[in-house]
Amino acid sequence: MPAFADDEEEDSSEATQEAETKKPVRGQVQQATYRMAAPSFYPPMLHPIRVGIHRQVPWARFAVWTPGAVVVDGRPVCALKPQTVYNITASGITELATGRSFPIARDRRTYITSPDFRVWTNNGWWRGCLEIVVVNGKLNVINLLDLEDYLLGCVPAEMPPSWHLEALKAQAVAARSYAWAHMGPSKSKWYKSTGYDLVPNVSDQMYKGLACEQPSTFAAVRQTRGIVLKNSGIVKAGFYRATIGGSNKTSDENLNIRKHVVSNQKLETITGVSGILGVTVKQWHPNGFATAIQIMGRNGSKDVNGLVLSKMLGLTTAGILDVSDAGGNWVFTCRGKGNGARGLSQHGANLLAKRGWRFDQILLQYYQDSSGKLQLDYLDRYRAESYAMPGN
Repeated sequence: MPAFADDEEEDSSEATQEAETKKPVRGQVQQATYRMAAPSFYPPMLHPIRVGIHRQVPWARFAVWTPGAVVVDGRPVCALKPQTVYNITASGITELATGRSFPIARDRRTYITSPDFRVWTNNGWWRGCLEIVVVNGKLNVINLLDLEDYLLGCVPAEMPPSWHLEALKAQAVAARSYAWAHMGPSKSKWYKSTGYDLVPNVSDQMYKGLACEQPSTFAAVRQTRGIVLKNSGIVKAGFYRATIGGSNKTSDENLNIRKHVVSNQKLETITGVSGILGVTVKQWHPNGFATAIQIMGRNGSKDVNGLVLSKMLGLTTAGILDVSDAGGNWVFTCRGKGNGARGLSQHGANLLAKRGWRFDQILLQYYQDSSGKLQLDYLDRYRAESYAMPGN
């Protein structure tokens, strides 16, 4: 093993020298800087995420696709044969074919990795590497990888890859936002006691690894790279569910639309316009809601701000989408709350995508802040010059 370790150090040194002499590419400066600092046996990661694949088990099995190593404190300590099954317990690692064993330290994190960053455990192949943490004499086997690579195995597990690309892109942004909002000791409900950020099931998000990846969802993740939902500069969790409002997948509720009937008398009282004959939207915001509404009466008219009127009427959200005459009453159409436990309707997103909606418009339909405007922004270190934010 000393020779193996020396080779690794030499390779790492050569890679660092090459990176120092290579000019950075525009838009990739931060990523290049991170990669220079990272040991070559860890996957390149801008935003590392930890997913608990095995949780508090007495033993687990793993394998690597290409020749790999067990790494402790940044150094390889044991070579691993490709496509060979190993058993790991709190005390050590055993090669099942030969019985060869190697002890591991309980007080330090142990990593299972290979140069192509493909690892096998819990009957599945995963991108990245494995991180082994011993807690109370039992194992937590954690998949450590970059957030964007995690999404490649998450998005197709949460939404059928055959669905419209714009719906898949909306799902990618929602899943990325959810993951980021639950990463790290201060945000994850698991991290402090277990060492991982998320679990790969509905307690967080479904995640099925390499076998689940598809070209369509790969494209959806890459085309929305780094984009998240934000509220007052803070990434907000992109909660979502299959449907909203029962099994009727074409219902207004599932599309996050609400209708409110307002009497003519109430509208006259609120606006101060008597004998109302018409309610007309004079100006739409680029994000789809009314910003200026004209109230037309027998003796004159009055322009009101759409957001202000929405609040005065006590509508579900600030954005008025439409107004219609209902014979003595007025029907105001607005978005449903669409946040919190409801979030995005996956079936609704696909229906809207089929109608020609872009992913940012779909997200706007389901996520709101106090001003009625969706905020899309990038995580640190990301820049995607080809994407213009809504309203710009």
